[in-house]
Amino acid sequence: MDFFETQERYRRREMRSWLFLFVRIALFGGAIWFGWVWGQAEQSSLQAEADLVIYENNVRITELSGQVQSLQLDLAETKAAGMAKSVTGKDNVALRRVIAKKIATGVTSEQIISSIQTLGNSINCREVERNDVAVATQLYAGPESKLSLFGGGLNLFIEGSAGKQAQRDTPWFDPAMPVSVRHVFLGGEKTITGNLPLNAIIPTEDWILKLQFENANILGYVTVIVESCTLR
Repeated sequence: MDFFETQERYRRREMRSWLFLFVRIALFGGAIWFGWVWGQAEQSSLQAEADLVIYENNVRITELSGQVQSLQLDLAETKAAGMAKSVTGKDNVALRRVIAKKIATGVTSEQIISSIQTLGNSINCREVERNDVAVATQLYAGPESKLSLFGGGLNLFIEGSAGKQAQRDTPWFDPAMPVSVRHVFLGGEKTITGNLPLNAIIPTEDWILKLQFENANILGYVTVIVESCTLR
């Protein structure tokens, strides 16, 4: 064996060593990369499962909250019905239902009893307003169809059916047909419908407003009479 053969053998041995080293490094790097990819996939799967569990729990909590509110309302109505029964007795079911609704909204039985006891007192009424209001129809809806009282605290709007000789520029309604009166006041709104004359009551804490709607002497208008009533 000469020098060149020996040198070639050592060179091949060195190449195999480097090749084995590169293969090991590649296998080690591939294992690390595969483990990282696998870990990311497992983490994503676990995160998705956790998100699903959280969503299902939130849905369940929402359903349970609705059930709790419903049960609380049922309990309040049951208690109110029991208290109303103690006030009205066994026979008057309609009155008991009305009182039960009031109690369920926070009105105490003492307040209801006090109010019932004042029903026998006489009422003192005095007229505070008298106005003629134009009746709005399909052909006429002028500003005279609205009445504002008590500095805007009470607003009235009257609607009716157009008469045979109705015109666009002048109010003209059929007094034989029902009219609709919309009351807009602080904290509420109510509408009454019927043939004239019509009556309405708006209660407040200290007094009662009585409203009367009658045919006016002016064609196309309704007379509104407002009375303020207090207990003597």
